[in-house]
Amino acid sequence: MKRNRRLRASSSLFVLVLVLEILEEEEEDSEDELIWEWLDAHQGATKHPAMNNKHKNNPTKSQKVNVIKLSADVHKREYVVCRQIGDQNIQPAQTFEPEAAFAWALKQLESAERVVFCYEAGFSGFSLARRLQAKGVEPVVMCPQQLDERCKRVNTDRRDARKIAGRLDRFLAGNDEALVKVRIPTEKEEDERAISRQRDQVLKARKQFEAQGRSLLTFKGLSCPSSWWRGGQEQWQQTAKKYAWPACIVELLEVYRRLALAAQKEIDALTLKLEQAAKANLPASMPELPHGFGGLSLESLRREVCSWERFNNRGQVGSFFGMCAAESTSGPRQVQGSITKTGNPRCRHWLIELAWRALAFQPDYWVVKKFKPRIGQTKVRSVMRKKLIVAMARLIGVDLWRLYTGQTTLSKLGLLARKGKDYVLKAS
Repeated sequence: MKRNRRLRASSSLFVLVLVLEILEEEEEDSEDELIWEWLDAHQGATKHPAMNNKHKNNPTKSQKVNVIKLSADVHKREYVVCRQIGDQNIQPAQTFEPEAAFAWALKQLESAERVVFCYEAGFSGFSLARRLQAKGVEPVVMCPQQLDERCKRVNTDRRDARKIAGRLDRFLAGNDEALVKVRIPTEKEEDERAISRQRDQVLKARKQFEAQGRSLLTFKGLSCPSSWWRGGQEQWQQTAKKYAWPACIVELLEVYRRLALAAQKEIDALTLKLEQAAKANLPASMPELPHGFGGLSLESLRREVCSWERFNNRGQVGSFFGMCAAESTSGPRQVQGSITKTGNPRCRHWLIELAWRALAFQPDYWVVKKFKPRIGQTKVRSVMRKKLIVAMARLIGVDLWRLYTGQTTLSKLGLLARKGKDYVLKAS
C-alpha cells in the first residue's frame, strides 16, 4: 500500500511540474507577442503601419507606402539585404540566395509605390540592375568606397549592408554627397567596351610572355635583343645562332615565343576591328578623323565613355577622366596639388597619348598653340613637361566632348582632318 501511494504521489508531482512548464512557456510567448506589438506600434521595426491598413474606399485593398529602400551587400553565393520602409528605422539584415533576393525585391512592389534597390558596383556588373529595372524596381548602383569611416576595423556583411542603407536614405533625401551613383550602361555599350578592354588584356599578356623570356636570358647572363620573339621561324633560328643561345634555353624560349606570337595575332585582329569601327562612329561635326589622331585611340576612348551625352558641363568631363586638380583649402591658405586620378584610368591613358600626337601633328590646334611654347622651354624628362601634357589631355577631352555632342567643329578648333593614307606607327 505504501509503495502504491508513493508511486501515485510521484506521478502527480511529475504532472504538476509539466503543467507549470507549459504555463511558463505560454507566458513567455505572450510577453514576446506584446514586445513585438509594441515595436510595431512605436518603432516600425517589423512592418510599416500603412502596410496593414485597408483602403477607405475599398476595404479589400491595402494602402501602399511611398517607398521601400533595399540595400544589399552582394556576393556570389548570397545577398545580405537591409530594408527600410519609408522613413522608419532600418530593419535588421537578412540573408538570401541571389534568386531569392531578386524575388523578394519584386514582392515589395505589392506594398510600395516605389522600390529602390542599392548595391555597390563590382564583380557582378550591371546585370542585376537591368533585371530589376525591367521589372519596375529602381536600381541604384553606387561606387565602391570605404564604409568603415571611423576605422573600427570591424567589417561584416551585415554592417556593410546597414551602412549602405544609411547612405541610400540620405541620398534619396537630397544629399548627393552620401554616395556616388554609377551610370548603368546599356548592353550594347557594355559589349562594345568589352572588345577594347579585351585588347588591353591580351596586350598585357603578350608583354608578360616577352618579359619572361627576357628575364630567362638575363638570368643566364645571355644577350637579349629587343623584340626577341618577333619574326618567322627562319629569323628566329638566325637570332638564336647569332647570340649563341644554348639548346636548352632555346627550347624554353620557344614556349614563350609561341604564346607571344599567338597573342599578337589576336591583338592585330582586335586592332583592325576597332580602327574600322572608329570611322563608322564619327559624329556629323567630325566627318574625318583628325590628322595624327589614331582611330584606335579615339574608338577605345569613345567606348570607355559609353555616351558623351552623359556630361552636362566641362567640369563633369574632367572629373570623369580624373584630371581635376587636388585641393587643400582652409581659411586664407589654398594649395592645389596634382590631379586626383579618381576617374577612368583607361581614358587618361588614351587622352595623354592623343596629347602627344596633337603636339606632333596639329600645329594649328588652339591647345597646341597655348602649350607648345611652354613645353619647348622645359627639359625632355622634366616633371613640368609631364604636367603640361596632362593639362593638354584634359582640354582635348573637353574638346572631344564638344565634338561628339555637336557643339563645335574641327575647323573652329583648328584641327586638320586626315587626308590621304592613314598614319601607321612603325613596329618596334
